Amino acid sequence: MGTLSRRRVLQGLGVGAVAALSGCADDPIIPTPVPSPGSATPTAFPSRPGDSLEVEAAVFDGAFGTDYVREAGDALATQYPGISVTITPVTSVSGELADRFADGGTPPDLLDNSGPGAFPLASMVDDFEDLTALLLTASADGTVLGDTLTENATAPGLIGQKQVAINYALSVYGLWHSATRFAAEGWTMPATWDTMLALAEEARSSDTYLFVYGEDSADYYQELAITSAIKEGGHEVRIALDNLADGAWHHPAVTGVLAQLEACVAEGYVLDGGAGHVAAQSQWSQQDRALLYPAGSWIAREMEGRTAADFEMTVSPVPTLTSSPALPPAAAHLTPTEAFVVPTNSANPEGGKELLRSLLSLPVAESFVRANLTPTVVRSSVPADLTSSALTSQTRVIADAGDAIFTWRFPSYYGLNTQQNVLWNRFFSGSLTAATLAEHLQALSDKAAADPAFERYTVS
Repeated sequence: MGTLSRRRVLQGLGVGAVAALSGCADDPIIPTPVPSPGSATPTAFPSRPGDSLEVEAAVFDGAFGTDYVREAGDALATQYPGISVTITPVTSVSGELADRFADGGTPPDLLDNSGPGAFPLASMVDDFEDLTALLLTASADGTVLGDTLTENATAPGLIGQKQVAINYALSVYGLWHSATRFAAEGWTMPATWDTMLALAEEARSSDTYLFVYGEDSADYYQELAITSAIKEGGHEVRIALDNLADGAWHHPAVTGVLAQLEACVAEGYVLDGGAGHVAAQSQWSQQDRALLYPAGSWIAREMEGRTAADFEMTVSPVPTLTSSPALPPAAAHLTPTEAFVVPTNSANPEGGKELLRSLLSLPVAESFVRANLTPTVVRSSVPADLTSSALTSQTRVIADAGDAIFTWRFPSYYGLNTQQNVLWNRFFSGSLTAATLAEHLQALSDKAAADPAFERYTVS
């Protein structure tokens, strides 16, 4: 999984999102449907013999909460009177649901496999339904369901030839900040790490840190490091890391970025925000103790009610090592998140699939965008009348990136996030140097590459 099509992404976002870009895009993008490869397969649910009318969904209760799945359940119950949908919020998917996947257990019918405790799907392929057939069935308007999704929406959930998951939220990653603060200070977002360090020194004069991190999500800075390194060194960096290649973490672009982050730690530009990431982020968005925070699109919703009134939440691309990187300075990381899976041994897997179909309907997707200021993988789901600095800046990042949009998935695919987060905490505490951090991260990749329990994937 690698580069993405900017034009298809913009088409998928919808008229409102594209209209917001009219001042920065060279050519206006008119949303057009992607031709269907064939006719849609009708769905018979729940008229088949034995179909259950009880559906349970376990949903990661993170930045997006669970209300959007509850809304999909309400829509399903309206469509099929008599159906009862139960939503179970979870904060650690594997921690709270592992027993239900064990022998004799009954997992939920639909699962949002997200968050730091997500199951490593690559070693659990047989536990989940293949959703390929679902994608070929009819959507609410009679077209093929898969054709209602943006390009590459299904790629993160494909393991071998099996469509194990369908991801929902379309996340733009970058450095989030207050455009109001930057304008008041006369600052511009740094394009290179040397100007980033210069900005950090300016911020220190006003008792402001450059970065803040929560100890439960210190690996957010790994995403920053990888994006920066890919922009600097090109797709060879992405390909090596995502393929768990020997020596991938020792690529000069990777070690160069890690060295810059080490300098930030050594200079005291990084604030330990405490155990919880939301409290740490509040020190950034509400208390103005840090300038920048690396995250995806969920941050706007997550910090609702914890953001200062004059904080104009905005995202910008991450810096590069030099002024002549391999990819354009505007290149950006974009990927679908919130992976929905249907456990095979659940009480009602067909009901789980129908709830997922409802979740992928345009009305539910539009409601999600309004509530979370984050695009979904459902085409044209950004309402035309919705205005937001967070949403507008995301679509601007996509437009400015052109075709230089990319992604990777090895940390979540191979279940490395928890161990990587431990290493990043040690790095920020000063107990690991940039060099030793790279060694430990490479060791984790090497271990996953040699583990026969994982079904490997290859990118190019």
